[in-house]
Amino acid sequence: MRAASDGKAKQLAQEITTNAAILRPFGAARNNCAAEARAVGAICNNQPRLNGLGLEHPSLPRGVICFEHRVCLESTPNAMAASHQSHYPTPPAAALKEAYIGKNLHDIAAPAAIVDQAIVKRNCSQMLRACEALDCSFRPHVKTHKTVEVTRFQVGDSSHIHLVVSTLAEFDHLLDYLLECQARGKRVNVRNPISIYPDSNRRLDSITQVLYGIPAPPSTIQRLAQLGKRLQPGSVGVLVDHPDQLRHLDVFKQITGYRLQLYIKIDTGYHRAGVTHGSLQFSQLVSRMLPEGGELPYTEFCGLYSHAGHSYGRSSADEAMDLLIEEIRNLQLASAHIRKLYPTRVHKSMVLSVGATPTATSIQNMSQDCADYGSQPQLRLGQADMLGQYMHDIKANHDRLEIHAGVYPFLDLQQLATHASPSALTQSPRPTISTHDIAMTILAQVASMYDGRDRREALIATGSLALGREPCQSYEGWGIVSDWNMTLQPNNRGSCWQVGRISQEHGILNRHPSSLNSLPELSVGQKLRIFPNHACIAGAHFGWYLVVDSDSPEERRDEIVDVWEKSGWL
Repeated sequence: MRAASDGKAKQLAQEITTNAAILRPFGAARNNCAAEARAVGAICNNQPRLNGLGLEHPSLPRGVICFEHRVCLESTPNAMAASHQSHYPTPPAAALKEAYIGKNLHDIAAPAAIVDQAIVKRNCSQMLRACEALDCSFRPHVKTHKTVEVTRFQVGDSSHIHLVVSTLAEFDHLLDYLLECQARGKRVNVRNPISIYPDSNRRLDSITQVLYGIPAPPSTIQRLAQLGKRLQPGSVGVLVDHPDQLRHLDVFKQITGYRLQLYIKIDTGYHRAGVTHGSLQFSQLVSRMLPEGGELPYTEFCGLYSHAGHSYGRSSADEAMDLLIEEIRNLQLASAHIRKLYPTRVHKSMVLSVGATPTATSIQNMSQDCADYGSQPQLRLGQADMLGQYMHDIKANHDRLEIHAGVYPFLDLQQLATHASPSALTQSPRPTISTHDIAMTILAQVASMYDGRDRREALIATGSLALGREPCQSYEGWGIVSDWNMTLQPNNRGSCWQVGRISQEHGILNRHPSSLNSLPELSVGQKLRIFPNHACIAGAHFGWYLVVDSDSPEERRDEIVDVWEKSGWL
C-alpha cells in the first residue's frame, strides 16, 4: 500500500471532515463508501477481484472490498499471517492530523473521544514515582488507550520496557514502537539474569516485555509468534491457568526460535480467570510445566500474575490497600508452594505481578507527595508497615514484586467511586481524585429538548456505542456531563446533568439524583463533554483520540493539538 503524499493527505483530510459517518469507524454503517474508502487511504495496486471477504465495489479504489457497509483491506495469506491487520482500518495519520489539529472542539462533529494530554502525563508520572518509591517494578497495561503515545508516557524514561496487552491488535499496533526501543538500546523485557532452573547454563537477560494478559486461546498462538518473531528472544509471554493449555504452545518456538515465557495466573478472589494456589489444578499445572529433569523445551516459567478486579467494588484507599496486600500474600504462598512441591526444579527469581488500578494507585498514598498535602491518613495505621514487611520477604526469597495497572492514565467515574487514588494535582483541595483527574471525555451534542416531561430531559445522539453500558457503584446513570461549555449559577458545583437512560445511539440527559442545584439551561446544538463510567469500554468505540492540553493558555484549551491513533480490538 502506498503512503499518501502531502497533497493526498490534505485531500483525505477534507473528506474526513466532510464525511461525518467516518467519525464512527467502529459504529453504525456508513453511507458514502467511495468517499470513505478514499479517506481511509486503502489504495493498492491489486486488480479488482472476488475474494473471501466480499466483492469490490465498482466505485471504490482497486483493492478495497466493501461488505456490510464496512471497508477491509485486501491482504495475502502470508501478509495476514505475518502481522494481524484490522478489518476496520483508520485513515492515515497524516490525514487525521491535517483534518483536526488546530481546530476547536466547538467546531467538530460529535460524538468524538477527547483526551487531555496534560492529565495523562500527570497520572502516568504519579504512578511511576510511586513504584520507584516502593522499589518495585511496574508493568503498564495498554488495553484502555491502545496508543503508542500514551504507552510512551506510561514507560517514562525507563530503559526497561514491560507491557501488558489484552489483544493481538494492541501488540501489532505497538510493534514499530517496540522495535524503535530495541534499536535505541532499550531492553525489551529485562529481569534478574539468574536462571530459574538450576541445571541451566543460560544466563537470561530478558523476560516478558509484551505479556498477553489473558490465558491465550490456542488459535492466537501462531499470530502471537509472528509478532514475537520480530523482537528479541524472551520478549513475549502468556498467562496459563490450566495444564491442557501447555500442549498448544510448542508452535511459538517453532516460529520464533525462542521459548515462550509463562506466568501462572492466580485467582486471588476475582474469579474471572486464574487458578487457586494449592488446588489440584494448580499442582497439575505446575507439575506439567516443570517436569522431572528440567523444563518444557518450548516454554520458560517466569512467575505468577494476579488481577484484583474485585477492587472496583471497594470505596476507600485502605480497602484497596488491603486487597493489594492480600494479592501479594497469595502470590507469596503460591511461590512457596511451588518451591515446596519441586525444590530441585525451581531455583530463584520469580516475578510476582499484582495489581488493578485501585490497588496499584493505592500505593500512591504512601508517597511523600501525598503526605505533603494530607492524603496519607487514608491508609490505616500499620498498612504501610505490613506492605514493607512483604517487600522485605519477597527480596529475601530473591523474587521480584511487580505492579501492573491499565486505566490509571485516563481514569473514569468507576475509579472515582473507589476513592483509592490521590489526585495528581498538587494544588488540588481534595486528597482523592476528582473529575479534574479524568483525562478522557466523550464529546456529545444536544439533539433535542423535552421540557414538558415529568422532569426536564434532553436528547444527545450519543448512546451505548460511544459511552459503553458499564455501571458505576456511586450512581445509576451512564455518564456525567461536565461543566464545560455550561453557564452555571453562582456556587453551583458541576453541571447537575447525567446520562440517565441510554440505548444504542440515544442518550437521555436528566438531573443527577444527588444534585440539589438548579439545572443549567441547555439548547439544541450545544456541545457537551461527558465523563464515562468506564474509559476502557468507551474508548474502544473510537478509532482515534482528539487531543487537547489543559496546560495551554486558557484561550487555547479547547484547541486540538494532536490526534492519537489507536488499535482496534480484534
